[in-house]
Amino acid sequence: MTPTTPTGTNSSTSGTTANPTEEIDPLPQGPIQAGVAVGYLTGPVGASMAGFGGRTVTNSTPWNHLLNGTSGFYGLGTIKAMVIEVGGERLVVMKMPTMSSEHSLTEGTIEKLKALHDIDITGRLITAATHSHHNLARYWRLPAPLGFVGADSPDEELIDRMTTAMADVIAAAVADLGPAQWGAAWNDDWDPDDAVYRDRRGENDPTYGKDARLTLLAVRRPDGTPMATVINFGMHGTVFDSPNELFTEDAPGGLEMKFEEAFFAAKGQPIFGMFAQSGGGDASPAGDGLGHPEPARIERVGHAAAPKILELYDAIEWRDEATLGVRSRRIDLTYSGIGYDDYPEFLNSQGGPYLWGGWQCKGAEGNVDDGNPATSMEGKPKNCMPMQGLLESLGEKVPHGEIHQTYLTVARLDDFYMLTLPGEPTASVIEYARAGYEALGVDGMVFGYSQDHLLYLTQPDDWLQGGYESEMSLWGPLLAKYLVDGQMTVIGSLIAGDGSPVWSEDSPALSVGKSFEPRALEASVDAPGLTGEPPPGLGRGETLRIAWNGGDPALGEPRVTVQVDDGGGFVDVPSPSGWAGTALDNSRYHMLTHYAPVPEPNGKLLPEREQKWYVDWQVPADMPAGTYRLRITGRSFDGQATEDYALEDGAVRGHLRPGARADGGARGRRVEARCGAAAAGLRCGEDVADQRLPPARPRGRGGRSRACASAADADLHQGQPAGRRHP
Repeated sequence: MTPTTPTGTNSSTSGTTANPTEEIDPLPQGPIQAGVAVGYLTGPVGASMAGFGGRTVTNSTPWNHLLNGTSGFYGLGTIKAMVIEVGGERLVVMKMPTMSSEHSLTEGTIEKLKALHDIDITGRLITAATHSHHNLARYWRLPAPLGFVGADSPDEELIDRMTTAMADVIAAAVADLGPAQWGAAWNDDWDPDDAVYRDRRGENDPTYGKDARLTLLAVRRPDGTPMATVINFGMHGTVFDSPNELFTEDAPGGLEMKFEEAFFAAKGQPIFGMFAQSGGGDASPAGDGLGHPEPARIERVGHAAAPKILELYDAIEWRDEATLGVRSRRIDLTYSGIGYDDYPEFLNSQGGPYLWGGWQCKGAEGNVDDGNPATSMEGKPKNCMPMQGLLESLGEKVPHGEIHQTYLTVARLDDFYMLTLPGEPTASVIEYARAGYEALGVDGMVFGYSQDHLLYLTQPDDWLQGGYESEMSLWGPLLAKYLVDGQMTVIGSLIAGDGSPVWSEDSPALSVGKSFEPRALEASVDAPGLTGEPPPGLGRGETLRIAWNGGDPALGEPRVTVQVDDGGGFVDVPSPSGWAGTALDNSRYHMLTHYAPVPEPNGKLLPEREQKWYVDWQVPADMPAGTYRLRITGRSFDGQATEDYALEDGAVRGHLRPGARADGGARGRRVEARCGAAAAGLRCGEDVADQRLPPARPRGRGGRSRACASAADADLHQGQPAGRRHP
C-alpha cells in the first residue's frame, strides 16, 4: 500500500458496469474487493482558507480575494479514498481536508475521473470533509460578496486543481482493488472525559450534549493486512484561530496522524485513518488541558483518541461478503416541499413566509434569549434575512443552485447503512437519524459535511432555541428533519432491495462551472539553491531553520525530508506512520513550512520574483543518535521552462549536548516541541512560544536562531534516545 501508487491485483481499472440511470435489481451480493490510496491537496500557498469569516487581508496574493492569503503550511492536507466493489458495483468514500463538501467538488471529481481516467462512479461517491478551518477556500459557487462569510469568492482554477487531485487519488484506489474483508464497530460513550472533543452549544442544554458515539468502517486484506478505517464522530477543526496563516488540517489531521503512528507502533503494519464528521456542528476539539499552543494541541487530541480507536478497531467482526447498494439524488428545496405549509414556524413579523429561505434568523421579540435554554422562538415571529432579497440584491436569480438544490447519498453494506447530510449537523440531528435507523431495524453511520453544503443543520426544537447555529442556517427549523426523513425513505427502499437508479435528480444543476484562463507562472529570480550558513551545533529539542531559493507555489509545495547516514550513505528516515515509501518530512506535522517571497505579495502576478522558502524543524526529543541531513526537492520556473530541483549539499554538523533545549527561531520566534511526553500529560519544551502570528522572514547568517543552510547533518551522539527508535 503506497500513496497514489497501485498495489492491488485482480481487478479492472475501468468504470462501473451499470448505467447510473438504469434500475439495478437485485442489489449485487457476494465477495468484496477493496482498494485504498492517499494523496495531497497542495495549495497553492497564497490561496485563502475556508472556515472563519472576516479574515482581514494582510497577505494579498494572486490566489486569494476577500479573505487573507496563506504564507505556508503545517502539514499538507490529505485526500484518502476507500473503494469497495461487489459484483461490479462500487462505493467510494473520499475523505478530504476541506472546510466542507460542496457539489462543485463532489460532481467535479466525478467528471474529472471520467475525463482523466475513464472511470465512471456517477452517484457512487461519498465525500467526507474534515471541517478544518485552515484549508483551501474558493470552491463554493456562492455570489462573490458572500465569500466574506468564510469561503471567499469562487475560483474555477482552484476548483479544477482540487478536483483533479481528488480524482487522481480515487483512480489510485481503484487500481488498488483486490480481495478484501470489511467490518464496522461503534462505541456509544468513547470519550466521557472530553479529552478529545466536547459540546460547544449551550443554547440546547440540557436536552442535547455532544454526539458521544465513535463509529469505524474498515477494510483489510483477507490475510489480515490492514488497509483503512473511517473514523466517524463530530469535532470542529478549530484549534488554530483565524489569525493563523498556515494551511493545516487542524485537530482532524492531528488525530489521523497520531492514530496511524500508534497503529503502526502497536501492530507493525500501516493503516490509513480517514476522519469523517458526524455531528460536528456543536462539538469543539479538546487537547487544551495543559495550555499547550496549537501545534502541540492538535497532537494531544490524537494522543487521547488513538488508544480508544485502536481498541474499537480490534473489536471489529470481519466479513468476506456484502450486499452493496448506493443511491444518490439531487433534490430541489422549496418552502412547501420542506413542509412549512403545515408548520407555521418560518414566518416574519407580518406573517409572511420565507419562501426562498432565510438567514441570520433570530427571535423577533425581546423576550427570546438565545443564551437562555428556558426561552424559545417557538410560536413567535422570526426575524431573518430573506434569501430572495439578498440574492437579487447581488444580481442573482431565484432559485439558486447553492441554496435551492442539494446533493444526497445513501449506501448499504449488508445491514449497515450510511447516509450523508449536506452541512453541519448538530447532535440533535444525529440522534434523530439514529432513531430512524433503529426504527428500520438496521445499524449505520451518518456522514456530516458531505456531498454539498447548506451551513448548520439542527432539529426543530434545537433550532428554535436560537443561537449561532440557528442564525447560520438557510432553511429554518425543518430542513434537517426533512433531509433525514427523505434519506430514511431511500434506506427503506434499499432494505426492500428495490431496483431504483443509482443517480436521479429533480432538476439539472443550476450552479455550474465556468471557463477560466490559468494563471501564469512567476519566474524565479535566483536559481534554486541554499541560503545562509550552518549553525555551530544542534541538539535534540532544538529548532533548525533551513532557507533556500525555490519556485512559484503554483508549481507545488517543496518537500523537505529528514535523511540519516546508515553507513552506506544518506537514506530517508521512514515516516512514523509506516506508510510504504514515505518519509519523515514536512508533508505532515513534523515541520512548519513558510513562503517569504521578495518583493512581498501585492495581489498581482509579476514576471519574476525571489521565490524564498524556509522551514522550521524542531529535532524530536526521542530522535536516535546518528548523522542526519535535510533534503529539499521541488520545482521552479526560469521564465522559459520548469525544472525539478534537489538541494542536499552544504551539510550542517552539530553535537547533542546533555539537557539541550530549543532556543528558538528567527527574531525570537520559537516552535513547540514535538515529543512523546504530550501523551503522558507532560509539557514538551516549556520555553517554546506560540505560532499564531504571521511568520518572521529569515535573515542573517544562520544558526539555531537565524536562517541556516540545508542538508542539516546533526551528529546526535550523547545520551540515549527515549521512546520508539527509527530503524
